[in-house]
Amino acid sequence: MKMPTSFLSVRGPSGPHPARSAGFRTLFAVAAFALLAPPAAAAAECEPREAEGPVTVESCPIENANYPLVRAEMTVPGTMSAVIALLDDAAACPEWQAMCTEETAGPLDAPFQTLRQRVSGKGMSRRISMNSAAWWRTADGHVVGDMIGADDQTPAFKGKRVLCMRTRWFLSPGDEEGTIHVVQKSVSDPQPPFGLGAGVVTPRTAKTLLETFTNMSARLAGGQHRAGPAIESLPLLEHELPGVGEEFAHCQAARK
Repeated sequence: MKMPTSFLSVRGPSGPHPARSAGFRTLFAVAAFALLAPPAAAAAECEPREAEGPVTVESCPIENANYPLVRAEMTVPGTMSAVIALLDDAAACPEWQAMCTEETAGPLDAPFQTLRQRVSGKGMSRRISMNSAAWWRTADGHVVGDMIGADDQTPAFKGKRVLCMRTRWFLSPGDEEGTIHVVQKSVSDPQPPFGLGAGVVTPRTAKTLLETFTNMSARLAGGQHRAGPAIESLPLLEHELPGVGEEFAHCQAARK
């Protein structure tokens, strides 16, 4: 499979900072995102889905989209560096991320950016996604990880593909020393079988995130991932990213 050489670029001292993809047909609109929590009015629209131990999962509707955003959060032991090391370990994906059958990653042109190919599920649930991923730090010491996918990046794959995918990780210091607060916002269109839509996909996604976050906490507590990048070495996020739901709605609209 021929891979694109660059999908995302980070603004340098004198250049523009778009988060862009040469393989995508959608353009990013500038919009504010809430780093730690959505506004109270938006939060009221979200529906609790799963909760177990420190993990909570909810779904939130997206305007002009066929699927809701699924949001998971928890506080884990460890450091932000260790969390990044775990999330960047493509080979370990099947060991702890629910539904992940295989994942590979290759570097893009800019630092802390990769092109990732993931196969999820088996049998009728088997899907593939090709995603450009990047890490940034914020001026207040938090970390943002962004993953953008679309099916036009996987033309050589014979089978079902994830049509549009947007995932964003938010990492911040926990209330207790030695802990990290982790939030993931994710939404995708995996072409469910028999024409089934969000009514089937959303509950499954919520359970998948619950299992993934539970496994993540166990791996970090076990100290299996320690040597990640220094947060200070990540590029500074100088501009707000578009909202996850907004990006997904644009991707779906581009397919119509």
